[in-house]
Amino acid sequence: MSDNGRISIIFACHLLLFILLGELNFILSPLSLHFHGDTLLILFFGLYFNRLGGLLTASFMGFLAEALHPVPHGTYVVGYLAIWLFIVWGQRRIRRQNPLHVMTLAAVAQLLWMFALTLVMQLEGSQLNLFWPRILTEIGLSFLVTFLVAWQWCKLQRGLLYSLGWNLEAGMPARSYD
Repeated sequence: MSDNGRISIIFACHLLLFILLGELNFILSPLSLHFHGDTLLILFFGLYFNRLGGLLTASFMGFLAEALHPVPHGTYVVGYLAIWLFIVWGQRRIRRQNPLHVMTLAAVAQLLWMFALTLVMQLEGSQLNLFWPRILTEIGLSFLVTFLVAWQWCKLQRGLLYSLGWNLEAGMPARSYD
């Protein structure tokens, strides 16, 4: 089968994750918490797929996320593209087979995104000064959960593709260690 079949299956997994994150945030709402799992929506495409598939997915997932959040237009699209570029940049610097490398890359990307999102909201004129304890709690929660879940999420998607007969490592270009 073509690469398009893999992209469609993994994109469906990401849409499911997007819905599950919304449900998790609904459950966490009585505690006044919000979990940001933005990096998980882009991580697999940045690590294992070609550039065009990752670019399109990051853009589309950014449009979906932006529709749900009150931020200036284009914030999530540009942010998701920046996360994707960071993961693609990190792809050449880590071993994708090492769980700690993948978990650290995802958590650092999530941390950078959360700080960038906070900065954008502050520059927009939001009164974030009143909510710093909550913001720092959400940043810490998102960082920790992303760190703990990233490897399992990638492992689940790789297992799904392997069970369907696709070998991701065979399709990757040879790495140079220059």
